[in-house]
Amino acid sequence: MKRQKNKLLASKSDRVFDVVIYIIMALIIIITLYPLIYVFSMSISNPVSVARKQVWLLPKGFSTLAFKTVLKDKNMYIYYFNTIWYTVVGTVLGIIVTSLAAYPLSRKNFPPRKFFMLIITFTMFFSGGIIPTYLVVARFLNLYNNRWAIILPGLTSAWYVIVTRTFFQTIPEEMLESARIDGANEYRVFLQFIMPLSAPILAVLALYFGIGYWNSYFNAMLYLGKKELQPLALYIRRVVIQSSLEVEPVVDMTYENVMSQLQIKYAVIVVAILPILCFYPFLSKYLEKGMMVGSLKG
Repeated sequence: MKRQKNKLLASKSDRVFDVVIYIIMALIIIITLYPLIYVFSMSISNPVSVARKQVWLLPKGFSTLAFKTVLKDKNMYIYYFNTIWYTVVGTVLGIIVTSLAAYPLSRKNFPPRKFFMLIITFTMFFSGGIIPTYLVVARFLNLYNNRWAIILPGLTSAWYVIVTRTFFQTIPEEMLESARIDGANEYRVFLQFIMPLSAPILAVLALYFGIGYWNSYFNAMLYLGKKELQPLALYIRRVVIQSSLEVEPVVDMTYENVMSQLQIKYAVIVVAILPILCFYPFLSKYLEKGMMVGSLKG
């Protein structure tokens, strides 16, 4: 009887715990999705409804005038190209540099790995600061108004190296030793064994690097004075904060066209985040596995 009562109490407590978790997860989903749905609804709603603040969640009416206005801005395509360039080049180089740094640190036959790990960990807590970094990048390296000023300072990070190194340690050493016995050198072991087996952590790195470069704006504000080199994030900042859009003025001054100017900032945000939203599902299946394996094992 006592065992049955204990099982009933345990099952009841488990159900209560599950209900609490479901409620918390539902609240998190609502908090996460509401801004996305709201911005999208504002961008395609009737301009009059937007001006009257009648849109709370779902669209009121339908209009694409804001998107047409944004797409008329020829400079936007320059900003878009710059962001794609920074994202693709920065992500590819970031994955290569991070993997090359993490691989020797994950091997026990590399004697100074503890010393290098100490130095890498030290940089997580102490840095030179903005002014010394600016002097090194802009003056010493002479990268002001240069695309590489966005790529080189963020080429990797200590945390990414540590997580990748931890993942590499989960690969059996016996398999690598058998490859070395068959005559494979370290470069071949790295390229033909380590990298193909590391798809989960590489997908995580691609996602983090990609989102970081796509949303990056601070380094561009510091190092890029030329508009033709600036990324999409500065374009969004200019539109949303300064309400400045480099397009020809509206010729047809109808009430709807005038009201659609209020929607431009929402349309710009949708245009900017759409590629990331489309790209994420392809990497999501690797995200959980890569993060769990890369961060739990010592």
